[in-house]
Amino acid sequence: MTRRRAIEIVVVLFGIAFVLYLATSFRPGRRPHAAGSGENVPESPPGEEAGQATTVLKGFDYTESVRGKPLFHIQSERTVGFGAAAGLLPNLYALEKVTLTVYPEAGTPITVHADRATYDHRTNGAHLNGNVHWVDSRGALGETEEIVFQPSARVLTAPKPLRLSRGTFVLEAKSGEYDVAKHEARLQGPVRGTGTGEGTGGLSALSADRGVYRRDESLIELSGSVSGTTADGNRVQADRMVLKMDEEGKHFEWGRAEGNVHGMIAAGALSRPATGGPSVPPGARTPRPPESYSGDHAGLLFAEDGTMRSLSLAGAPAKVDEPTRHLQAATIEIAFEAGRARTATSRGAVKIVSEENHGESDEAHMVLGADGAIESLELAGSVRMEGQGRSGRADRAVQVADRDVWVLTASPGKSATVEGDGSKVSASRIEIDQKHKGVKADGTARAVLTPRQNGSRLATPVGDTSRPTFGKAEHMTFDDASRVATFSGGATLWQDASSVFGNDITVNDAERTLVAVGNTRTVFTPSPEKSAVSPTATPAAPPSGSKAAPRGAADRHPSVVTARRLVYREAPQAGQASQPTGTLPSAGPPAAPQLSTARFDESVVVTSAEWRATSNQAIAWIGPDRRLDRVELTGAVVFQDSKEGRNGKAEHATDWPRDGKTILEGTPAFVVDREGNRVAGATLTISKRGGSVEVTAPEGGRTDTIHKTRSH
Repeated sequence: MTRRRAIEIVVVLFGIAFVLYLATSFRPGRRPHAAGSGENVPESPPGEEAGQATTVLKGFDYTESVRGKPLFHIQSERTVGFGAAAGLLPNLYALEKVTLTVYPEAGTPITVHADRATYDHRTNGAHLNGNVHWVDSRGALGETEEIVFQPSARVLTAPKPLRLSRGTFVLEAKSGEYDVAKHEARLQGPVRGTGTGEGTGGLSALSADRGVYRRDESLIELSGSVSGTTADGNRVQADRMVLKMDEEGKHFEWGRAEGNVHGMIAAGALSRPATGGPSVPPGARTPRPPESYSGDHAGLLFAEDGTMRSLSLAGAPAKVDEPTRHLQAATIEIAFEAGRARTATSRGAVKIVSEENHGESDEAHMVLGADGAIESLELAGSVRMEGQGRSGRADRAVQVADRDVWVLTASPGKSATVEGDGSKVSASRIEIDQKHKGVKADGTARAVLTPRQNGSRLATPVGDTSRPTFGKAEHMTFDDASRVATFSGGATLWQDASSVFGNDITVNDAERTLVAVGNTRTVFTPSPEKSAVSPTATPAAPPSGSKAAPRGAADRHPSVVTARRLVYREAPQAGQASQPTGTLPSAGPPAAPQLSTARFDESVVVTSAEWRATSNQAIAWIGPDRRLDRVELTGAVVFQDSKEGRNGKAEHATDWPRDGKTILEGTPAFVVDREGNRVAGATLTISKRGGSVEVTAPEGGRTDTIHKTRSH
């Protein structure tokens, strides 16, 4: 054998040994393993660095490990190795029917399948393409056309659109990547998801510009025009949103939204009763309108079935709206039952506006029925309300919806107030009956009653009815429907120094009457520019020749009438006809102005300055100018004038204060002065305030005059 022949044999043996080396080297943890011929080999990778095909392998199986822990594992059914030249180890491998498994430091590994791949042995990077797909530990299927694996960064990148599906829900994104070390999946949008809601906790639609899934924390972070919709129609939109999944990834536990938050609360399956209309019969069911909401921040809690348990809103302000009601506050928390809003709690600058009412407070708590109507509403802290021509102030207000009643209460030492048509009522507790148009005030109640805008005035025997009248009582009720006001428990109505007091006072604005019962006390105080409106004419008649006291001075004294009962009837106001409706006024001179009457019954006592009278009954006639026209006292009339030293008795007394005349009637009537002078007769007509006395004898009887001479 020649030397040249020996060298050829050695080269052949070396070639055989190299092939055996390749066959045994590419095993897990080492270099790729190959077998078979080069039939149906993958296409060569593009680019000049691919070099030329140096190896054709039947299979490929390689695992990269560090300190015995696998980092990734890549294998394929068919492989071509590419290198700088034949006989050199390949740098790139073209793979077909590829499986790439990436091992995180903790948790379940990720396995990706593809039709083709290139693997760079120098960087351990892999580029998978063609029907790329994977299934995570929770059964979600991922699909894309291309994935790039960068072992140094521990990142799987999908540069082309990808599709994630689980159950009926499908999520699509423009691109994405998975950080193996951080267990984070990042999606670049637009991100869009749709489904039936089954298996996703009710989520049926989702969209965002970007998304991050943090697997260890089971958090989904979405940003940029985020929108989510549930199968039952609830919707949320925001600039950013974080959603927390349960440990098994079956449903959402909570969510947090920030930035321009708004959405819709679905009506649900139930509907509200219809009020009737041209095409809707009364009692029919109409769709319940949805409720929209908005704020700067929102928090959501979910039940296991995916329905919302609560929605918390914060903003400047946060709002919840429906066609018939508007709610806004610094924070609003809505609790749900069976997918429907059940309660709403608001705090901070609360405003509630409905078709008929407007309310403001520091806090509010609302309970809603299945049809969305308010079952109860409670406002607390600096409550301010307006509705149906009234406004109210209180520390706390509660609406009893089934009765359509508002109850306003005040803190100890304070009062709730209600104003309407210029009048004002304050008390510890005020009840507003909107259905029956009434107001009830209890506990140290106070009122300011002004003439109504329609021109009607309070019926009262004292003061000027064109001015406000003040009232106080332990309890007050105002019935706008019947136009009746009741004051009970130490009731008083007053204007300046004039007043009416009684255990109970009832004012009927429709009938123009005032009734006071139980220890009534009426004070008539003349105004400075007018003569007194007073049933206190001095009916005493001095004996002939004595001087009369100046009446003007007496007229300026207040007069007080006490009795068991007072009934005041006001004359018709100007423009109110007394004749039956539809008749024409009779011709001739104008009728005398009608007079109002104040009747005092039982234990009547009239006092004015030093003058005092008692009787069983007294009636005062009051003119349109609110001045007294005449006064009648009936039944056991007894009077005293301590200043003039006069006293007398009669069965009936009538006084005309404007004329300065008094008529006493009896069997007989008499007057006695301090010196014992006495005048008696059936009728005593006292004129000029005692300046003259006309005595009329009874029929068939005589008069009696006794004049005592003074001793010198």
